[in-house]
Formats: sequence, C-alpha cells, structure tokens
Amino acid sequence: MECEVCGRKIWGKPVSVVIEGTEMKTCKQCARFGREAKTWSRLPRREPGKAVTVTKKRYPYGGKREPIVEVVEDYSNIIRRAREARKLTQEELGRKINEKVSVIARLEAGKMKPSVEIAKKLERALDIKILEEIAEEEEYSASGKASGELTIGDIIKIKKKG
Repeated sequence: MECEVCGRKIWGKPVSVVIEGTEMKTCKQCARFGREAKTWSRLPRREPGKAVTVTKKRYPYGGKREPIVEVVEDYSNIIRRAREARKLTQEELGRKINEKVSVIARLEAGKMKPSVEIAKKLERALDIKILEEIAEEEEYSASGKASGELTIGDIIKIKKKG
C-alpha cells in the first residue's frame, strides 16, 4: 500500500489521519500533518479472560405494527370522576403518575388533550380506559396489493396522472 500524501510504500500498518477534513491512509512520517482519525468498533471491548455477549437489536421494520390510538372525547370527565372515586387530590394523582398538578388540572378542565404516554399512565393509575384503537382501512394500490407499499408500476402511474 502507498502513502496517500508522499506516495512512498507503507511498511506495516498504515495510519489513518484526517488532513483538512479528509481521512487518508498515510505512513508514520506523514501522519504528523493531520490528526488521528477516530475508529469505532461495533463490538464492546473485552477484558482478557472474560466472555463478551453481543445481543442483536430488534427493529420494528416488517414486524407487528403499533395500533393507532386516539383519546376518547369525554376524557376530562372520565379522569375527574375516576380520581374522585379513588378519593385522590390532583396533587396525589400528579405524584402517582409523575406529572405536574397543573397538567392534571388542565386535563380535567378539558383545556389540554393528554399525549398517548400520559393517557397510558392515567389508565394504569386510575384503572380507566381513555384510549381507543382506530381501525385502519386497508388501501389497495393499482397492483391490487393491500400492503400499503407502492410498487414501481404504481409510481409510474402516479406520475402519468400528475
């Protein structure tokens, strides 16, 4: 392998350096003209004599879709009635679900619609149901598939129309 700076043959392992924003493989003499490029390993470092376990991450691609949920219309009354039935103050409920008292007050007044995260906390804490699943309509493409994915043929037909 040749040095990308001076062109001399590199004996041994080349040094990766960044010179003016470009990563280059250089000899040890030319490495002084740049700063050493950081290299990252995907595997964790292991100590001698100890085993390393590498777990694969699971991504939601192609997996089961998360259901689409929406907060019910009468959420404010449901929250207030459930809190009062359990004889909790707004402060106590706020502490229980780790939210501010002002958030609880605004939810009960109907001035703020809860996020899905807050709605789930309220459902667990008060044993209520304020999230409802929305049924998805299956869309059929020009190719007749219900997958919702476009094919190249679908894209060509869309461009011809537009």
